[in-house]
Amino acid sequence: MGSGDRRMARIGPGGVERVEPEEREPLVAGTIGMSAAPGSASTDELFERAVRGNARRLVAIARGIVGNASTAEDVVQQAMLNLYTHRHRYDWREPGGLMRRTVVNESLRLLRQNRPVMLADDHGGPDDDAHSPAGAMMENDTVVTVRRAVDQLPPNHRAALVLCEYENMSYAQIADELGASIPQVKTWIHRARRQLEGLLKEFAQTK
Repeated sequence: MGSGDRRMARIGPGGVERVEPEEREPLVAGTIGMSAAPGSASTDELFERAVRGNARRLVAIARGIVGNASTAEDVVQQAMLNLYTHRHRYDWREPGGLMRRTVVNESLRLLRQNRPVMLADDHGGPDDDAHSPAGAMMENDTVVTVRRAVDQLPPNHRAALVLCEYENMSYAQIADELGASIPQVKTWIHRARRQLEGLLKEFAQTK
């Protein structure tokens, strides 16, 4: 590979997906450029390894905050592009916290722009065939109900709840992640749980 070559990858449902030479496209949102220029290969390799090792987890975190699988992938792609632009500033040997924080910030930025996010309709999973049609319908209906309730939470409440419940982070860690105080984080999570409980009761009563 010559010094001017670029290896490209994009994040998909299964993690990082290679783009073959004939499929290459300009570096835009949704695509990560992997430069192979002399002197930068080591950083690029560490960056690519970090993305591959964390992609699914990052998409899951983003999905919990933005509420939609496709939008979550877009969020992670943009977050990774932002990191790639400044990749030489960071230590990529233990990048989990940096990548998570960048994804959370990008998710919150999207929500604060008041851009509409479509509710995900891909509720199925690899074990769908193991369920009866009626059971699958009930399971999907529950998922939709919970996601609709989560979608109504304020952005910071939603992010704090996701980091607490999904990432199992402490109040102190969440406060550091979101740039808030520990009492503020406790308040967000407490209010998020109470609001979710109330919303789920409302949804149940309308059935």
